Amino acid sequence: MKIKKRILSFALAGTMTLGLLPAFSSPALAADGDTSYTLTIPSTLTVADKGWNATDGISATGTLASGKKLTVTASSDGEFALVSGTNRVNYKLAASGDTTTTYANATEKTSWEFKTLSETAAHQTMGIIVEDYSTKPAGTYQDTVTFTAKVEDAAPATITVTWNNDDITGEYGNSFTKDGVTITAGNIDFRDKNFMMDGTFTTTLGNFTKIEVTTGICDASGTGWSGSDQSATWTGTPASNVSFSGSIMGMGAGNTKFVFTIEPTN
Repeated sequence: MKIKKRILSFALAGTMTLGLLPAFSSPALAADGDTSYTLTIPSTLTVADKGWNATDGISATGTLASGKKLTVTASSDGEFALVSGTNRVNYKLAASGDTTTTYANATEKTSWEFKTLSETAAHQTMGIIVEDYSTKPAGTYQDTVTFTAKVEDAAPATITVTWNNDDITGEYGNSFTKDGVTITAGNIDFRDKNFMMDGTFTTTLGNFTKIEVTTGICDASGTGWSGSDQSATWTGTPASNVSFSGSIMGMGAGNTKFVFTIEPTN
């Protein structure tokens, strides 16, 4: 669903007001019938000065099917500038700001996510950060902003990847990959599940938040690692690469197991 809104009546001649985005509420029903929402876009805005100018924000009510999220994105015909002929006044949409916020130091935000909805309006902050326009010539400056609302799949809060003893197969080497996770080591004995001479876990799924190892003999150590004897746990700063010193030795006992908890980055 696309919603076009014109930023109107930016008159530069001593004083200035800006009409922003007439209030908009629209119900939408997803194909699965389990999602419906009403989205409300800001009503009006008066630009009092350069820098931060608050709006009423974006809000939504309704219901979301399990595993879904509502995403709202904004695009601008003027590439986020109010235009009068060849003259431009740049602005940014932003989630926060105050009297010290300038166009140069503001963080732009052009998308908003609603992960849960109910009859009570969920609110997302939106303001507009305007550059210093004191040297701009008089004129009427305007832009057209399009808001696009879309219901899409929400990434799971975490992903769990488990390697059981019999999952780990191969010939002698120094690398093994399964389900988006790879271990490299100085030497790997696949028959006995021995990962020797230090190693590194990597993943293409996001960032590790926890790694749990159970095996025959384990002396894996390093930043974030704890445990000894037959088990070790890593709970360091989330990262897609986690290294260990030492060895993880299955010794052919048949009890080697890895459990990876991963936070998706997309």
